[in-house]
Amino acid sequence: MGKLIYFITTSLDGFVADKNGNFEWAMPSEEVHAFVNDIVRNVGTSLLGRNMYETMKVWDTIPTEGTSGPMDGPSEAMNDYAKIWRAAKKIVYSTSLSDVTIANATIERSFDPSTIQKLVAESDKDFDIGGPHLAAEAIKAGIVDEYHQIIVPQLIGSGNYWLPKDVKSTLSWWICENLKMALCIFSLIRFEFCVGYAKLTEVKNAE
Repeated sequence: MGKLIYFITTSLDGFVADKNGNFEWAMPSEEVHAFVNDIVRNVGTSLLGRNMYETMKVWDTIPTEGTSGPMDGPSEAMNDYAKIWRAAKKIVYSTSLSDVTIANATIERSFDPSTIQKLVAESDKDFDIGGPHLAAEAIKAGIVDEYHQIIVPQLIGSGNYWLPKDVKSTLSWWICENLKMALCIFSLIRFEFCVGYAKLTEVKNAE
């Protein structure tokens, strides 16, 4: 049985991007990128909204090997993520797209929580859901199993918030065991990128 994972990078005040759509401040260091890769390595299917698809489709063109040659990838962690990305199936949710330019992808016109919940339950791989708008539908339906939040120590003030409003749920903490990488929540300083990391899991009611 797989899990539905919502993994996102936010500002300290919980925004994915500012009011102008800028998220350059969220670019990870090599070490943070490697940490993220390990979290999503078991993802077999990625669920993407239109905006997240447009952001992520570049990973179909990033090389998966090498870092020093003119045709190589930018870094080892990015090469590794390109492999993870290409191996996963993608479902793109859009009412306007007629086609997608990435491999191993299909288009759906609407998000059906019960269908996704069934697919996740029948899979031996995890699913991840990208972007706060699409994730909001899954969160409201109560089908997200894990929330992973990379927290950048920057205040944005306004913009695209990572969680929907007026949703209540009981979650349990997961304490990071890799203290080199993350001290929940705000105490890590590594190279140029200061980051906190939190993982929360949905507490399922006993039958």
